[in-house]
Amino acid sequence: MQQVIILHNQIPSDAPEDVLDILRQARWIEEILTKQGFSATLLPYSLTELEQLDKNIVVFNLVDSAPKEETLSYLVPGILESLHLKYTGCSLANLFVTTNKVLAKRLMADHHLPTPALYSKESEKGLYLIKPIEGDASVGLDEQCLVEHEAVEAMLREKESQLGCPCFAEQYIDGREFTVCMYGTKKEVHILPPYEWVFNDYGQKAKIITYDAKWTEQTFGYEHISAKYTHDEADKPLLRQLEQLARSCWKVFDLYGYARVDYRVDTNKRPYILELNANPSFYGFYHLSKEWGFSFEQIIVSLVEQALTS
Repeated sequence: MQQVIILHNQIPSDAPEDVLDILRQARWIEEILTKQGFSATLLPYSLTELEQLDKNIVVFNLVDSAPKEETLSYLVPGILESLHLKYTGCSLANLFVTTNKVLAKRLMADHHLPTPALYSKESEKGLYLIKPIEGDASVGLDEQCLVEHEAVEAMLREKESQLGCPCFAEQYIDGREFTVCMYGTKKEVHILPPYEWVFNDYGQKAKIITYDAKWTEQTFGYEHISAKYTHDEADKPLLRQLEQLARSCWKVFDLYGYARVDYRVDTNKRPYILELNANPSFYGFYHLSKEWGFSFEQIIVSLVEQALTS
């Protein structure tokens, strides 16, 4: 029986909701793999524990960004490689580039992949969205992060002081928001159908998915944003474009394992890549499998099988 260690962050007693979710997903994956005939065990990240693992074990890597552990998400694959352990998901190089949003956007621009323009004092007027450079799970993102060009410098300083980390600003794209999930090897990637995040009854409110909208129940965003998995015939050309851009991201960033691309589409139906997440949650994959009738469990198994043969 193949043994799989499901590696996740240390979870402190006062962990925020996005960190608690890492443990929920770890337990979920453990249950799936056990039912699929694997010997699956949870392990909070510990270098000492990893050094003692048998080299025939597969590590299902769920270590993500968390307060005071921001670098773990990209360092862990390198540590696993140095210990000659097989593991699921993207490499250190993949995660190093994609967890630095500015570096990722520059690579996109170099390869002519559309992404919102970075703020500079010389950039055009309009609204800009301020984000942590290496943040995850929309940490720090709230309505105050959306500001006019002339207020960006002051808000950048305020947000950096508040969050204790470097931030950047990018042009705000007012429009629809989509996500594409994908998985595979460097030679073959499976692109799953795009789905849309619908801002219900938002009126004049800024259409951004804040931290509260993702994680805090009984907040406006949490209760008024929903996922839409089916689309009108008129959207088919746009959906094909989103899928092609996702495929291009997989190739440009030399990805392996699984990833997610988030987009904004402006009023002229032009897509912009907001973010490439090479260590995403599995919720999108799961809901797509339910909607489109494929096996989510088989995706999880395929990731283990890829690790065994890499």
